[in-house]
Amino acid sequence: MDELSRLDIDLSAVERNLARLRQVIGPHCNLCPVVKADGYGLGARRIVPAMESAGAGMFAVYTPREAAELLSPACRLPILILMPVRHVSPVDPLHEGIRTGQVHFVVHDADHLDCLQELAIELDLLLHLHLKVDTGMHRGGCPAEAAPVLLDRIVDHRQLHLAGVYTHFSSSAGSDETTIRQRAVFDAVLDACIDRIDSDCLVHCANTAAVFRGQAFHRSMVRVGLGWAGACPPGSVRNASPDAKQLEPVVRWTSRVIQVREVEEGDRVGYDGLWKAQRNSVIGVVPVGYADGYPPIPINSHDGAPERVVGLLKQDQLLGYAPVIGTVSMDQVIVDLTDMLPLPGEGLGIGVELLSRSPDAPNGLLGLSASAGMKPHALLSCLHARIPRRYEGDVALVETLGPEERMAAG
Repeated sequence: MDELSRLDIDLSAVERNLARLRQVIGPHCNLCPVVKADGYGLGARRIVPAMESAGAGMFAVYTPREAAELLSPACRLPILILMPVRHVSPVDPLHEGIRTGQVHFVVHDADHLDCLQELAIELDLLLHLHLKVDTGMHRGGCPAEAAPVLLDRIVDHRQLHLAGVYTHFSSSAGSDETTIRQRAVFDAVLDACIDRIDSDCLVHCANTAAVFRGQAFHRSMVRVGLGWAGACPPGSVRNASPDAKQLEPVVRWTSRVIQVREVEEGDRVGYDGLWKAQRNSVIGVVPVGYADGYPPIPINSHDGAPERVVGLLKQDQLLGYAPVIGTVSMDQVIVDLTDMLPLPGEGLGIGVELLSRSPDAPNGLLGLSASAGMKPHALLSCLHARIPRRYEGDVALVETLGPEERMAAG
């Protein structure tokens, strides 16, 4: 059966991105790729081995299930679970990872720390904990004024190990004022606790954009999500940083035109007739839509918004760009072929590049997300699992093992 569309994911590009990030942060700073939401929809189990071979020192996920899916003999690095976990069963797949110290938890507040203390006693295991300090994002973590007390409780408990202290910046891609203010709050907490933080405790605050703000943000580890996928979030930091612009998008999404027809000047196309032909035109149908994760064009899109386009391909070479017209449907996108392929017979079967790996292409990750009015992280994470994925440069596959198999392999 023919593929309607396909994602090509270049694992060698993932490795090159981590190498570029390593050049920025230097040899002594740990690199923690964030691979939550199944590696931003690209397949964490396929991507993690490439990251490990490229020098990653830890992985971050959001849920216990995401962590359990990575635990295997092929993945030996620590895994940080970002959500507040309050209970783990002795028969849970995470249990062995907790026992070996591979699984790390985040402490969000005093009540949450109570739960983790009870968990350590119940399992009779040492828990590796990272204390999250809320420096202004107000999404998770403890208030800055509460952090020293919580840190003392962790350090003084024989079954808890302070493995990290961190915060998360809310606007590091574009707001100097907010980011510097958050860093100052974080620094004040670290200064107040300096005598109780051991040298093996990982201090981390930088996300992808903050990595390119300089060494003052790097500390002993950085957490990068969009960076390994090949982009720095749009904003003043990316605009000012040549290093940020060197990141290489790792995913390409292609399809083909499955139907071509002519419409006359004045004809309306698609749901609600939102596009009206200003001339006799040739249009094509591409068999993808919002059910696949292709983003709808915002209803309130205005004249200043970026035009949505796709690339047209012949023998996998870019011919040019065709505008997306009308409403994105559940399984179909309509494109205007008139300027590129004015004869209806030319367009049928022509290749379509929905998402380009070229950083500055209008249908690249940043260009497509801008035209959709969404963050590039969201665009990647919405790519549906029904789209076939092809991986280039495979290192190894992280196999998911049950707890008994994992214990036997360990």
